[in-house]
This record gives sequence, C-alpha cells and structure tokens, in this order.
Amino acid sequence: MIEGDRDALAFIYQSSFDSLYRFGTKITPDESLVQDCIHDIFVTLWLSRERLAITDNIKYYLLASLKRKLSAELQRLTGKLPEHTENERLQAHSPEEVLIGAEASQELRHKLTRVMDQLPPRQQEILYLRFYEGLDPRQAAEIMALSLNSSYVLLSKALNYLKKHSDQLLIITFLALHLSHF
Repeated sequence: MIEGDRDALAFIYQSSFDSLYRFGTKITPDESLVQDCIHDIFVTLWLSRERLAITDNIKYYLLASLKRKLSAELQRLTGKLPEHTENERLQAHSPEEVLIGAEASQELRHKLTRVMDQLPPRQQEILYLRFYEGLDPRQAAEIMALSLNSSYVLLSKALNYLKKHSDQLLIITFLALHLSHF
C-alpha cells in the first residue's frame, strides 16, 4: 500500500471493516458516524501512504485509529468525551447434533451477553479487545490509554465477575469459543 497499491488498500478495508464496525458500535450507537470514521481512516491512510511506517499489526493500528477518530468526533459533536455504551465451532455429525449444538451455543451466548451487559463499560471493552479482536495486553492497554498493569487488573476483574456470575461451563465455553479463533 505504501507504494500506491490500491488493491492492497481495498483488501485491508474489506478484511477489517466488520471488525472495525463492531468495535466502533461499542463506542457509539451512531452507526453512520462509525462508518464515516472508518472511511475517513482509510482516506487518511491513502493520502498519507508515503509517510506511513511499516507495522506488524495493522488491526491494532486501525482499532486505535478508529477509537481516536470516534472520540474526537464525539467530542466535537457533543463537547464531551464518549462514554462506552455497550456492550463456533460445531463439531457434530448428524443434523440433529448440529441443531442441538447450535441451540446450546445460542443459549450460552445469550447467557454470556446478559452477564457481560452487567459489567462496567471499561471491563466490557478490555474483554472485547482481548478475546474478540485478539489483541495482546499491551495493545489493549494502549488503545484504552491504560498502563499494562492496569489492563491486567481490569481484565482480571472482568473475568472474575464472569466466573462469579455464571456457571463454570459458561466461562470455559467463552474462552474456548473466542480463543479458538486465534
């Protein structure tokens, strides 16, 4: 992309959009603002491509850029910083097993969503960045403007809350489902 390869930019955009969109809608429910900010990031990337440094983790760079861009836009629009508003693998052989597995998985996701909705927004964000986006603790800490130690403490509190307020199977399923994607 640094050399002006439009196809490279298009590939990065297409492979990153869904992840960026999900992350953005956790910061603000304004879907059009999220889409506009994502588009702005890619326009800026293209226009400043000759000055870009090489990165080993484009996802981290894009998520951090989106968070900064959304925060700036929300601050510009409202005059204050945003508050975070939000918050498988089936290995079966017969159609009945697939259906049962899908229903069980859906039920577990609903339980997990209910429990996660009770977490403070910052704890939801750290879980999202670590387990849904697969960022390492240092990257999640930087995006959230936390020290590395604070990110570990926040993650620990969130996982302890999940453990305390859900059955053991739910925690194991949560970790298995989300860690298996990385």
